[in-house]
Amino acid sequence: MRIYKAKAPMRIGFFGGGTDVSPYAEEHGGKVLNCTIDKYVRCMLRPSKEPGITIRSLDLEEVSRKTTGHWDGRLDLPQAVLDAAMPPSEGVEVIMFSDVPPGSGLGSSSALVVSMLKLIGAAYQINLDPHTLAELAYRIERVDLGIPGGRQDQYAAAFGGMCVYHFGNGRVIVEPVLNDPTALLELESCLLLGYIGSRKLLTQHLVDDQVRRLKEGDTLRYHDETKAFVDEAVRLLRGLRIADFGRLLHDAWEVKKAFSPYIAPPEVEDIYALARRHGAWGGKITGAGGGGFMVFACPFDRRLELERVLIEAGVQIRHFSFTTQGVHAWAVDTEEQSPSPPFTR
Repeated sequence: MRIYKAKAPMRIGFFGGGTDVSPYAEEHGGKVLNCTIDKYVRCMLRPSKEPGITIRSLDLEEVSRKTTGHWDGRLDLPQAVLDAAMPPSEGVEVIMFSDVPPGSGLGSSSALVVSMLKLIGAAYQINLDPHTLAELAYRIERVDLGIPGGRQDQYAAAFGGMCVYHFGNGRVIVEPVLNDPTALLELESCLLLGYIGSRKLLTQHLVDDQVRRLKEGDTLRYHDETKAFVDEAVRLLRGLRIADFGRLLHDAWEVKKAFSPYIAPPEVEDIYALARRHGAWGGKITGAGGGGFMVFACPFDRRLELERVLIEAGVQIRHFSFTTQGVHAWAVDTEEQSPSPPFTR
């Protein structure tokens, strides 16, 4: 039996987040700096004795089946991917899980879509270059399903690495910013990543509120300021000025909070203030806001102190490394027949 697997990396967004969201990206040109990390959404496709197509989410413990032309489950996102990209199939099972909780601000939803598209491409010999892959993932999330958000997550999962993404004029330019790995290694040595709680219920309302405020003209200048930080951040990275990069994170976070009052609820502000008191140069929410993961930049010799106080405050520290590659897919032949998981709902 031949089985296919794929994995797509999640990302830490550093600067420019929000400028990749419509209508700002089209009207003013967006610019985002992010880097992928070794936290992945993983999926597998294999033959199944069940009729139709079965989707099985291991971390959500949910199953959806399509046997009569209609889905019977709640896994809307993977269903939409299969409906958009998978050729007519019978007796197929797609299994997936994420290394982090869904809706946590690391781009896991887009990584899932990109991973599944790459998986389908490998299984059915459909060639999708990274740009096409990212644009199709964007269409499925933002158009087909109407999930609010920007474009950076899909492109990060497809391309990988530390890149500046330029959005506007009907195209996306991907600009890798580092040739020397020293800067990535040095930055990584001074960063902590912590999960502070779910933002799932806040996400859609939060993004909609940001878009409304932008259209009304309340936050245009803050978007412009956020975009301007990107070039300065790249200059600091290339110059190995990591402390200044961390301090710039603080400046950008103060501007980002002006996008919407929902970005930094009191719990987030308390955690951030605690981190600053224990040596952090700066930090930010890694996604749209409201909760999820936060990243903190601090001196190397204060990492353990900062980690300790954050854990005491209830933050779940996740150690990570940067990655330089995007989505991967591969195939293996096996004789093993894995039993299905016990959950059936």
